[in-house]
Amino acid sequence: FSSYLDETAAACDMILPDHHALEQWGDSRPRAGVTALQQPVVQPVFNTRPTGDVILKLSGKTGAFQDYLQGKWKTKGARNANFDQFWADALAKGGQYAQSASAARPVRLADVSKLSFAAAPAVAAAQEQQVVVFPHPVLHDGRGANKPWLQELPDPVSKIAWHSWVEVHPDTAAKWGLATGDIVLLKSPFGAQSFPAWLTKSVRPDVLAIPTGQGHTAYGRYAKDRSANAFELLDSKQANGYGGRTFLVGATATFTGDHQRRLASIEGNARELGMGTTEVLALEKARTLKRGDHPFHFEETPEYAKEAVEWWAERQHEQASLGNYRGDHPRWGLAIDLSKCTGCSACVTACYAENNIPTVGEDLTERRREMAWLRLERYWREDEHGGVQGAVNQPMLCQQCGNAPCEPVCPVFAAYHTPDGLNGQVYNRCVGTRYCSNNCPYKVRYFNWYNYAERGGKYEAFPEPLSMLLNPDVTVREKGVMEKCTFCVQRIRGAQNQARLENRAVRDGDITTACAQTCPSDAIVFGDLNDRSSRVSQLAGDPRGYHVLAGLNTKPAVTYLARVVDHG
Repeated sequence: FSSYLDETAAACDMILPDHHALEQWGDSRPRAGVTALQQPVVQPVFNTRPTGDVILKLSGKTGAFQDYLQGKWKTKGARNANFDQFWADALAKGGQYAQSASAARPVRLADVSKLSFAAAPAVAAAQEQQVVVFPHPVLHDGRGANKPWLQELPDPVSKIAWHSWVEVHPDTAAKWGLATGDIVLLKSPFGAQSFPAWLTKSVRPDVLAIPTGQGHTAYGRYAKDRSANAFELLDSKQANGYGGRTFLVGATATFTGDHQRRLASIEGNARELGMGTTEVLALEKARTLKRGDHPFHFEETPEYAKEAVEWWAERQHEQASLGNYRGDHPRWGLAIDLSKCTGCSACVTACYAENNIPTVGEDLTERRREMAWLRLERYWREDEHGGVQGAVNQPMLCQQCGNAPCEPVCPVFAAYHTPDGLNGQVYNRCVGTRYCSNNCPYKVRYFNWYNYAERGGKYEAFPEPLSMLLNPDVTVREKGVMEKCTFCVQRIRGAQNQARLENRAVRDGDITTACAQTCPSDAIVFGDLNDRSSRVSQLAGDPRGYHVLAGLNTKPAVTYLARVVDHG
């Protein structure tokens, strides 16, 4: 039984197409005291049959697996006079939850004295190294490689997508004469694979590091025959002392002489270059901050320009009192806490799903033509000697500027300012001059170089049945159109319309963007900055708060809260 033609299915003589987990009934016991109940959330997409129905049919029993499952659950609800109500409650809650009858077992750390680590191999050649194979943070062991959203989601550290790589310390690369993109052949006692090199100080000089996830020989159009399989370097027969696989192996590295034209990476400059993009606070200083402190205050308008800016602000205020712009309006904004951000990139994929953003593939990613409205930037923190102290992750999206540089340069008014402070984009007006992108200091506008929705097109992003992923509330953009983050305006208008029907004002928390909804650490908060009682307004006034490139006087609606680090 299989829902995918993966390597296991490809090796079988007979494959019975199975329902996807989201298409069938089932139950499980994830832990003692909990019985989880699984129900379909979509109709079957293909002509498949659930495993339970097939087994019942083969055993000569009548009925569907859903009936069989309900029959088993009737024994659980025997004490309930109304089984239908018991069943409905169990479905609503996702199962049954009870205290485990078994006594709690103490949890102890392993005895580290019994741990053994392989010693570094004797250096038989100048290029012999210890190789660490680590799970890809997005694709994991490869189970996510058939999903284009995950393939195009860059690794949080290397910012590489769509292919594997080997991490090499710059000192090691200098000794070997390697540059980023050079193809390195790694040979271990168990196999050999080739990887493009990525030079980084985040790995030790005496270690090479390779992510898992790629190198499938089957598993669909997005995974098959893509890049190299790091597992080929590992021992697949001999288990370690804990019954698992050893992910540390000695291997020789050889420069093949080939060079990958360009890594499929979205990385810009790895340093801030003094621009104040990411701010870091020492823990001792953060503890002393009080409401009203501004450790990152930056004079947005120089003295010589204040008179001109004030005059311009008055003219803008006059224009803002006409038509739909008259009266009081919300000012939508985000607060992003860099101390909470883990760099998981869930917000990036959520934005793809909510806003019908196309995946462009490896070739166009190499050419920096990715379409992600929200990108996760990674900046290295260095000490006074240039040594890497760590990294800071920063989600970067349209800042919905109050003084947006993108708006006045559009010759057809496709970029405009909404009454509630959003930098709107009218797709049907856009003629693709890209002046707005050129004028955006945050580089968060993206151009459709191709028609990614074209059926059968070279860069088709939504081949059947992926068209079922599209959000009907969001326009699918065409070739030649500029696009960007909208603060999920479809959600904003939907909540406003609902509040109007209920004859009430929009409440704080009624609206949340896809990125904020998905963030597992609650690092992103959305709301009305003009509502002083709202959560986002209070966070925007936090002493740790600052605006990226505040000196440009763009008046962003996104407030970042500086990352707090313990220098001790």
